[in-house]
Amino acid sequence: MRSLIQALLLAGTALLPLGVARAQGAAGWRLVPIGAREYVPIEDFCRFYALSAAEPVVGEIHLSGRIGTVEGKQGSPYVFIDGIRHALSFPLLERDGRWYLSRTDLSCLFDPIFRPSHVPVRLWFRGVVIDPGHGGEDKGARSCNGRYEKDYALDTARRLGSILRSQGIPTVFTRTSDVFVPLEQRVRIAQSYPGYVFVSLHYNQSEPSGHGVETYCLAPRGAPSSNNGTWVRRVDYLPLVGNENDLLNTLLAHEIHLELIRLRPDDPEMDRGVRRARFVVLRDNPLPGVLVEGGFLSDPSDSSSIDRPEYRQRLAEAVARGLGRFFQATHTRASAARVLPGD
Repeated sequence: MRSLIQALLLAGTALLPLGVARAQGAAGWRLVPIGAREYVPIEDFCRFYALSAAEPVVGEIHLSGRIGTVEGKQGSPYVFIDGIRHALSFPLLERDGRWYLSRTDLSCLFDPIFRPSHVPVRLWFRGVVIDPGHGGEDKGARSCNGRYEKDYALDTARRLGSILRSQGIPTVFTRTSDVFVPLEQRVRIAQSYPGYVFVSLHYNQSEPSGHGVETYCLAPRGAPSSNNGTWVRRVDYLPLVGNENDLLNTLLAHEIHLELIRLRPDDPEMDRGVRRARFVVLRDNPLPGVLVEGGFLSDPSDSSSIDRPEYRQRLAEAVARGLGRFFQATHTRASAARVLPGD
């Protein structure tokens, strides 16, 4: 295991998405090795993005500028970017009064959000593969009133499809009825639609129950999944098809999650964050993709909301708005590249 990690670290920029290594070189980042990873001093980060720090608070950072805001705590697995909760690949570090953030988070989290115009875009994204979670004998979570996730997901997917088609955006479904579709088959469907993005719709459950919405995108290569803490496993270093779109995945998740948390703006627990995982439909998918968890069926409050058709309609509208923001952010870049699907 140690030799594998050392070899990957020596490879350096080989672990970074296309275009990031050149950008970092131009920026002149100071890379500081701490443990088995590389970090960037927070002063370099602030200088590049023109951010300034508020009055220091022990164990916390508060940065702001024209480009946005960043709030975080020493050792926390999360950071707030423009008020939106994001899972970090690795926690912020404070050493001898100086702060550091990981090179992975600089490349795969902050830069695509703060500089979407610099995200490499090869295709003009024009459609959406909609993936209603579960189906058939795979019922998914059970709500407080006895209904199943598979039914809510399909209903939400149909609503999303109707909204997008009314806007002239083509859609494809991985299932349109109560049938079981293997995860691998869902990925194969996505593979047939270059120039589309992938949105998987789910509802959550936990014990004890959580509350709020989550949006997942693929964990960067060499970083742990959000639910695994900071422990990096051997399999986390394997190259995955989905990691070719790390920057686009982050941008897509951010734009959708921004709209989701506005569904209940007065609920401080609504935002459970943009998180990272290696779900099959994300890791093996050649399309930029996210998996949305629209609330907890195990939570009485969430379950009551999800059971109402008007809430599912509002959730579908929120996802559609996030997709619209993503398309708007990437179309300019795609026009510059002048590459269409099939070229």
